[in-house]
Amino acid sequence: MAGRANNIKMNKPQKYKGHVAYKDAYSSKVFLFTIQLDEPQTIEFIAGQFLSISVGNGVTRQYSIASSPSRQTTIDLLVDIGPGGPGSQFFSKLETGNQIECIGPMGKFNLSSEEGNVVMLATGTGIAPFRSMLDHLFEKQKQFQDFSQRNIYLYLGFRYEENIFWHDYFESKQIENPNFHYTVTLSQPTPAWTGKKGYIQNGIDTNLLTEKNTHFYICGGAKMVKGVLEFLHQNNVPEENLHFEPF
Repeated sequence: MAGRANNIKMNKPQKYKGHVAYKDAYSSKVFLFTIQLDEPQTIEFIAGQFLSISVGNGVTRQYSIASSPSRQTTIDLLVDIGPGGPGSQFFSKLETGNQIECIGPMGKFNLSSEEGNVVMLATGTGIAPFRSMLDHLFEKQKQFQDFSQRNIYLYLGFRYEENIFWHDYFESKQIENPNFHYTVTLSQPTPAWTGKKGYIQNGIDTNLLTEKNTHFYICGGAKMVKGVLEFLHQNNVPEENLHFEPF
């Protein structure tokens, strides 16, 4: 599967060197790394793009940029080391001050339209490219006060309550942006959980499925992406309104 692209001009990828300026643990498996770019010192990218990171022994792994394109000297990477592969092993040992090499920006997963209904569905670290897209939209709205041009819906799925991160951030953005709607869904909640439960697509506002100006963006594991696409196809959402990136 591959995401569908719009006609935005993509910058040519190039090599970058940088170092870890900040590291934060959201859980024992999920970490945020802020990379300070050293050579070159700035990057231009489109929200939703990724970097190809050198993880040793000639091996590379792809990670979405989780920060806004307005930040050009530092980039955020959201990493799940749970899978245990070469990328996981590399990032599990990475500490503040350590060097990192990458190539980017890469990828064509980006906002096809910034108007109408923008619906994002993500599980776990699949939120990374959407954080970049959302921050881009929030900044634009603040600058131009064009809230009426779009409604933004974020459906974010986790397995357990303790897996949730960035909750306070997105809650605060709901207050600042009246057109932003944020929903968390848990697939295996405790009895104390009072929010949405089950598959992430079950929480979608059904009115969005029939509106022609709605674009759906999906990012998560291959099984999750397949399940959401099947649901949207069953509800006759036009193919040109579907944009997705499995990992």
